[in-house]
Amino acid sequence: MMPSPVDKLAGMDQLSPVAKQIPIFVLFVLAGVMSASINTLTVSSWPALMAGAILVTAATVLAAFFTRPASTRYALILPALDFLAAGALRHGTGESQSIYASLVLLPVLWFASMNGRGYVGYAVSGTAVAILVPFALGSTISNNPNELLRGLYSTLIFALAAAVVNELARRARQRLTTARAQAATATEELSRAAQIQRFLLPRGAAPLPGYETAGACLPSKAIGGDFFDWYLIDGGLAFTLGDVMGKGAGAGMIAATTRAVIRSAKNNHDPVTALHLTADCFATDLDQASSFATLFHARLRAEDGRVLFADGGHGLTLLVRANKTWERLSSKDLPVGLMPDTQWETHEIILNPGDMIVSFSDGILDLYDGTLNAMKDVAHLALAANSAQELVDTVSAKAAETTNADDVTVLALRRNPVAAQGFQAFANLDPVQART
Repeated sequence: MMPSPVDKLAGMDQLSPVAKQIPIFVLFVLAGVMSASINTLTVSSWPALMAGAILVTAATVLAAFFTRPASTRYALILPALDFLAAGALRHGTGESQSIYASLVLLPVLWFASMNGRGYVGYAVSGTAVAILVPFALGSTISNNPNELLRGLYSTLIFALAAAVVNELARRARQRLTTARAQAATATEELSRAAQIQRFLLPRGAAPLPGYETAGACLPSKAIGGDFFDWYLIDGGLAFTLGDVMGKGAGAGMIAATTRAVIRSAKNNHDPVTALHLTADCFATDLDQASSFATLFHARLRAEDGRVLFADGGHGLTLLVRANKTWERLSSKDLPVGLMPDTQWETHEIILNPGDMIVSFSDGILDLYDGTLNAMKDVAHLALAANSAQELVDTVSAKAAETTNADDVTVLALRRNPVAAQGFQAFANLDPVQART
């Protein structure tokens, strides 16, 4: 959103002295050139015109020095010099006949936009000085009987303008202060929410001997709608990858809720149950969110590598075999929360030693050509990887090379060639130890 003119007034006192002084200098030079080259304009006093030029030049040079933090408090000297220069310009270009009286407006705005009612007084005093300078340089009331009245009237007008500008700047400054405080609070809240979202992701590989797990979630914003998860279940491991429609905090909140609902079904052996529970949540608690999620949820029996999975409109999961072949694990089932009374099917595969399941979000497709053809590229990365972690690291590195418009999430589960011996060691553990 573009800042309003009132908001711009609030920011004038934050401009550097040079930025404020340059327009005054340019307009003064333009006035001198016009007066010297246009026959209809009068130059009544070249010494006064030159004195004004010297003053405004000195103010411009000083402005460069007053940009330093230690010297900014002296910057008020600059508009004071400009008031004197404006008065000299008027005297040198015909006084009452001068067309340059409006130049006084710039130093008036300089003072009036500053924080504090007292600066209105400075603006009025400066205007009065600019009006009286011609009299100090030799003008008399007899020569210009209406000049003093004209000056008094102009001072009143500029005083009113200064008061209005000062009040508008004060209100705008309050608005900016409030907006910055709100932005800082929102940023802090988003940062905290992003931290919590990271805490909800699995920390470290699953403690399941004979199997490797790895995952990464790289949100396009501070908070994303993607998530992955895994946790030990009786005899094996449950794992999920989800992609909630949308981005940002709203999608992140729905993703956290979805993760929690899926985990609530950890004791049910059918993965479809988790999708039904999630659909019920979308239909009741999240009915106003108008959102849905694509989900891949699976349950691994570690003893023999049997995997039951349900795919809710996700379709971005690969089974990469140890014999260097691969296939896509997908279904025709709809996303969760998209349509009421949706049904999902349970599918079964066997994860043999050396095989790997790779599930990812559509943000990874955008790392390539953005189409499903990119699944071949992901499959080739998986075939070349020696471990689940190596694959995830490769994908993460590729995502870090670009600015991603969508969240990038990947989950990999690989069965080691020595899985049978590893699971026997896992089975001999105390149940409490197996889950720590």
